[in-house]
Amino acid sequence: METGRPIKDIPLFQGVSAENIQVLTTQGLYKKFKPGEMVLGEDDPIRSFYVVVSGQLKLYRSSSFGKEQTLQLLGPGDPFGLCTAFATDSFPASAMAIEESLVLLIPGLLVETVARQEPALLLNIIFILSQRLKDSMNLIESLSLKEIPGRLASFLLHDPSKEDARTNRIELTITQRELAKILGATPEALSRALRKLAEDGILATSGRSITILDRKRLAGLAEGEG
Repeated sequence: METGRPIKDIPLFQGVSAENIQVLTTQGLYKKFKPGEMVLGEDDPIRSFYVVVSGQLKLYRSSSFGKEQTLQLLGPGDPFGLCTAFATDSFPASAMAIEESLVLLIPGLLVETVARQEPALLLNIIFILSQRLKDSMNLIESLSLKEIPGRLASFLLHDPSKEDARTNRIELTITQRELAKILGATPEALSRALRKLAEDGILATSGRSITILDRKRLAGLAEGEG
């Protein structure tokens, strides 16, 4: 069963032999999740690698007071649970489907066995974990050092997968409520920030479509100017 992005094109499997990709995918388990359905909870035991085949998930942490911080959005081809399948007994975040999604679960022991034969798989895992660490550092910097307009500017400027470079238009794949959770803001505060940037002639918004009108000023906000 395979829909969405072809398994062989997923970065985690780049350079891995077709034979071993077949082993990983045929011995894995495909599971469908509806929007709002939990894929994995904080402190849940984990012994598998997870790969998003289609749809979109979010990784997030929740406080005892009910406050939620989205850590990362995951789309087709994105893996998660890479380190926990090897090193720890539980997952340090929750994963929830934002839209109808298909996820491949590969037993950690199977990945370990294949990785001993395929150095490319280990290198891919190291590269992905390194990028995740960099993203986490950027998130910490944004939340601790920037005001909401600056956080929003950073998000819009550093998310090229959603941007049409010719028109500076960004089509959000998430609601503004979900975007607020990424930015560590309330939906009301995010709405005020969007309205202010629109009034200042920096952005134009229409539903989930955002057009950058003044990239230089937006970059200044991302760097903490203004």
